[in-house]
Amino acid sequence: MEDIKKRKNYMPIGESRLLNIKVIIDGNQMYEGMVEDAPQEIRKMKYYKIEMGNPIIYYVDTSLDE
Repeated sequence: MEDIKKRKNYMPIGESRLLNIKVIIDGNQMYEGMVEDAPQEIRKMKYYKIEMGNPIIYYVDTSLDE
């Protein structure tokens, strides 16, 4: 399993455009759809990992410092 201490956050999810995404926050799927239609609070979140595909999956860990 990935060592949580080695995780780091990258750019906000909302910086992307015209993408079909799925957002997993602390292990729970919280959103699926177009990035432009995502709630503002999700678009502001920074991801620590992505999986390329359709949809692109963004992983967010709310325990990481920003």
